[in-house]
Amino acid sequence: MLYGACYYPEHWPRERWPIDAALMREAGINVVRIAEFAWSKMEPRAGEYDWSWLDEIIGLLEAHGIKAVLGTPTATPPKWLMDRHPDLYMRDAQGHARGFGNRRHYCYNHARYRQLAAGIVERMAQRYGRHANVVAWQIDNEFGCTDTVRCYCDNCREAFQRWLQRKYGDVGKLNEAWGTVFWSHIYNSWDEVVLPSYTVFPMHNPGLHLDYLRFASDAVAEFQQVQVDVLRHLSPDKPITHNFMGYFAEVDAYRLAEPLDFASWDNYPNLHFDKKADPLNSAVQHDMTWGLKRQPFWVMEQQSGSPGGNFIFAMPKPGELRRWTYQAVAHGADAIVYFRWRTCLFGAEQYWHGLLPHDGLPGRRYEEAKRTGEELQRLSGRWLGAGAGAEVAVIRSYDNEWAMDIQPQSFGHSYMAHFKTYCRYFYDRHIPVEIVSADAPLERYRLVVVPHDLLTHPASVQALHEYAAAGGIVVLDFRAGIKRPDNRMEERTIPGAYRDLLGIRVTDYGSLRQEDSRAVTLTKGAPAKEGQGGRIWYDVVELEGAEAMAWYAADYFADTPAVTRHAYGGGAAYYLATEPTPALMDALMERICAEAGVGAITGISAPPGVEIARRTDGHTEYIFVINHAEEPAELRLDKPLSELIEGFVAEGEVQLEANGVRVFERARKQEGRAAEDSVTAPA
Repeated sequence: MLYGACYYPEHWPRERWPIDAALMREAGINVVRIAEFAWSKMEPRAGEYDWSWLDEIIGLLEAHGIKAVLGTPTATPPKWLMDRHPDLYMRDAQGHARGFGNRRHYCYNHARYRQLAAGIVERMAQRYGRHANVVAWQIDNEFGCTDTVRCYCDNCREAFQRWLQRKYGDVGKLNEAWGTVFWSHIYNSWDEVVLPSYTVFPMHNPGLHLDYLRFASDAVAEFQQVQVDVLRHLSPDKPITHNFMGYFAEVDAYRLAEPLDFASWDNYPNLHFDKKADPLNSAVQHDMTWGLKRQPFWVMEQQSGSPGGNFIFAMPKPGELRRWTYQAVAHGADAIVYFRWRTCLFGAEQYWHGLLPHDGLPGRRYEEAKRTGEELQRLSGRWLGAGAGAEVAVIRSYDNEWAMDIQPQSFGHSYMAHFKTYCRYFYDRHIPVEIVSADAPLERYRLVVVPHDLLTHPASVQALHEYAAAGGIVVLDFRAGIKRPDNRMEERTIPGAYRDLLGIRVTDYGSLRQEDSRAVTLTKGAPAKEGQGGRIWYDVVELEGAEAMAWYAADYFADTPAVTRHAYGGGAAYYLATEPTPALMDALMERICAEAGVGAITGISAPPGVEIARRTDGHTEYIFVINHAEEPAELRLDKPLSELIEGFVAEGEVQLEANGVRVFERARKQEGRAAEDSVTAPA
């Protein structure tokens, strides 16, 4: 297993480097990521290159048995470059240049910057592309971080107009798709089309706005592809990745991941001011990263100390670093790289703590990483390359997320908040899931959940029909089918293209106020059980072949269906006409999962606060049991199991300390549609 840290040798005197390398080796570190912010060290002045420091550190690492991941440095174009091309700065929606002093200050659509970026990558690849100690490339750094995708400069306006011309061909078709007759917005030529920048009221044409978000995402993918092409040519044997950002939605991560060999992401569980870290958040984002390539991934930045810029977030307590690392591995990480090796003495991230503190002396975080690394190197060869064997897919759609960001429709609501209500159910019940795109093949899943499928893309609509007809169980919910892909409303009765699949029609609807809800009962005419209700939204549903599974118990739509089920071919499609409260979600999803034949990981019982996750090659299961609570937990095993970390046979009641981890091994029962085959691990 690759196990490492992000290292910045350019921040430290050369005489410190051998000390760091020796400490890394002692801690079991066998890979470091370097150079992703070091353009001005590589090319201090235009056309003047200095590779001596990078040659030296790569050689020193090699002598200590430590591989290198090289980051292309295009996230931080140096000052001399920006001075030569002042129009390269991004501009915000008010037209203000986002100037020098931070990072990610460039426009993706600047043609000259694409050439300059390709140039520095070409120089790096010529020198290190076939180096035996370089194990992989990371392109740029954290696309989408700190609101740096959506630029409103003249380059982007012109590029957006060209993008639209390729998509629509004729400006009349654009006017029809967007409905520009509204508010007298008709465009007579491509060069009249504007960006959705600052106006008298922040409310643009929804079709224009959505197309702009698609365009901005595409621009990032095109910028990345420039670098991919250079690396494929000059470094064909080295895998390429980018470090994604989980929940961040500025870029369609599925498209961005397509040309990459494996996905990675940056995990900071304690990056919250106002609340305790929720382990669900990291679990969901791990599953999202798995779903980008449907294969194991890396955590390229794993929190190792308290994050901080001008403010300092919570410091990981003893045991948390190990716990987070095992959670990542349990969800499919085949490599862990801590951020960062040593806390920097200067710059904007001097409070962003690493494995070593400012003084560079090993302490408890270093010792915890050392212990964790020893365990993983001893055990991880068993499950490397394996997945969760999930039978549930949850579809994440960036198009739908963007459409709902533009028009949330209900105050305080968001696509991702709704998305996580389903993830919470599966997580709390130890049911493995894969979070995948609408384009992913669905036949291997028993249950497919599609939150907020507003935009009816014909291919995904057809795929869900075919999946249900073949015996699958589909869950759709309120606002499904209300729009065309161009973000204008469907003329067909809601749920539009899903009406025959769901066997219903929506005759009325409304948004509920924040913190408001309506009681929902699972028995028509009976009072709703305490806590069971719907919030955010209500659809008034009329059955057209479907059967009601739950009914509203209040308001003018009392006794109408709140949840429906429709038999379709060999399967069935459910519709949730409101967002269930947790109690109602539990009751509904229990029924749905039972029909789908989806169950929790069996054989181990655990109290709340304990996560149970799985990796399997189809023959052997590795069950990770992780205590996220601050108190010890008692597990109950149905049968004796081999525990791998401490190497004993566990049976009956097993104690698990706070922040504790157990990994159990057992043969997998061959059942379900198809046991997951082993896949090849990246790099």
